[in-house]
Amino acid sequence: MMRLFVASFLIFLSSNWLLCQKKNQHVYAFEDVSFANPDTIYALSLSKNKLTELPKELWKFKNLTELHLERNRLSSLPDSFDVFKNLEYLNLDRNDFEIVPLAISRLENLKKLVMSRNQINTISGNLFYCKKLEEIDFYDNPIGSVEPLIFEMKQLKKLDIQGIMLSTKMHTEVKTKLNWVKITMDPPCKCMD
Repeated sequence: MMRLFVASFLIFLSSNWLLCQKKNQHVYAFEDVSFANPDTIYALSLSKNKLTELPKELWKFKNLTELHLERNRLSSLPDSFDVFKNLEYLNLDRNDFEIVPLAISRLENLKKLVMSRNQINTISGNLFYCKKLEEIDFYDNPIGSVEPLIFEMKQLKKLDIQGIMLSTKMHTEVKTKLNWVKITMDPPCKCMD
């Protein structure tokens, strides 16, 4: 009985240690991992590189769970982006996206998506297919519509749509149809009615 208790306790400790390690993983700069074993890199940053497209070398890091692409000049993601099956966090803040790239809808483990400060005018229903997506940040985009499938995302916990001028009708619709979600948004503007 004592052995079983000790074994259970050790398993509990090791699993908690692994969880803590994953949450506190180091985010490497892309230029620092050119000679690293790609299978050992889980978090990578290509931020502030003025990228208009992703470097081909990125595709060798298939185990990524976190990818920072903020402050670039990206306007699309290639279809092959879905190679990052383990990706849980994707930051595309301050790029040139006008639409949510379709490739994101195939990221089956994505939990948090940051697309703030782009030029996105529609919250795409394609995000519905990210079955683990819990947080979406569309702060300061010119959002004019929300596709109906978004209202069926029962796993969604947080939605940031601050800095967006919404009509009274759209403001009410989002709050009502996503009533289980913590929504951060500005008051509606009657000027949009």
